[in-house]
Amino acid sequence: MITLRDMNEEEFENYRSLFINEYAQDLQKNRGYLSEKALLKAIESIDTVLTKGVATPANQLWCIQQLDEPEQVIGYLWLSITRPSAWISDFYIYPNWRSRGFGSLALCVMKKLLKVMDIDEVGLRVAPENASAKAIYHKNGFHITGINMSQNLN
Repeated sequence: MITLRDMNEEEFENYRSLFINEYAQDLQKNRGYLSEKALLKAIESIDTVLTKGVATPANQLWCIQQLDEPEQVIGYLWLSITRPSAWISDFYIYPNWRSRGFGSLALCVMKKLLKVMDIDEVGLRVAPENASAKAIYHKNGFHITGINMSQNLN
């Protein structure tokens, strides 16, 4: 069984570093950014939104844990909330915990918590070549509502 619990400030610093590295790699791979620009863009994307860390209004930062291993964080979930909807800004399961059903369990718990928070809809963006992410979202009731497109002008 999985639980989502509020992230603390120390965990936020670890998560911030992980997010920056992962998102910079995504920007290089999917948008063709050079490494330095990707890193700066990743830093900017988290620091301009989460200006107060875990206390940033309209954002929810959760640690994903197994109930039988409460000290072990297996992933993170960052939601931006604009009632009555939420947006999954980031959903990360550590590689050694993937393909074991924990992502689906975390999404199930998230949906229950969002209902309690009177959230009616949740959305996200997934990279087009990320077949495993698309599969887990589809399996958990998400469907395509559009296609994001961009062009790097630099």
